[in-house]
Amino acid sequence: MIKAISLSALSLALLGFNNTAHADITEMDSPRIYTGIGYGQYSFEFEDSENDTDFDDDSQMLKGYIGTQFNKYLSLELAYQNFDEVSDIDSKAEIDGVSLAARLAAPITDSFSVYAKGGWLEWDAEIEQDLGELGSISADSDGGDVFYGAGVEYAFTTNMQVRLEYERYKLEDDIDPDMDVASVSFQYMF
Repeated sequence: MIKAISLSALSLALLGFNNTAHADITEMDSPRIYTGIGYGQYSFEFEDSENDTDFDDDSQMLKGYIGTQFNKYLSLELAYQNFDEVSDIDSKAEIDGVSLAARLAAPITDSFSVYAKGGWLEWDAEIEQDLGELGSISADSDGGDVFYGAGVEYAFTTNMQVRLEYERYKLEDDIDPDMDVASVSFQYMF
């Protein structure tokens, strides 16, 4: 009997905590700071018709970010992206970047929302071309470009969320490379 009462009390307490967590998410009255870490897969491709070369490979990426959520609709975040090396038959490239983005969310329920984001990416790339018997040449390139994306976010509690997102980077370089990124992120809101 005591065991049944204890389980009932625990169930009611958890239900109350869950409802309180959802109420806190929707009734946020001041800006909140959050941080997160993500893992994803990306596709890197370009076509250089002038030199009759093309490149297409997929690899992994990691990112870390910090942001400010001003209300349930608008956030601003700063991120660092580390894109693992991609390689083709005789070429390889590695890219890192820092981005600043605005995120506009549309809450669907108390704990689920969809969002769009856009911003600026400052990137650095190391590119190496294998020349066969002649060895190889390498070059560094950098730049800054606009990017955009969309995603969904689910809040487990007022402090713990998970995101699934897609981002598109079109880097303005001589070869106009494109990067498509699909990632999952876990974040903690203070």
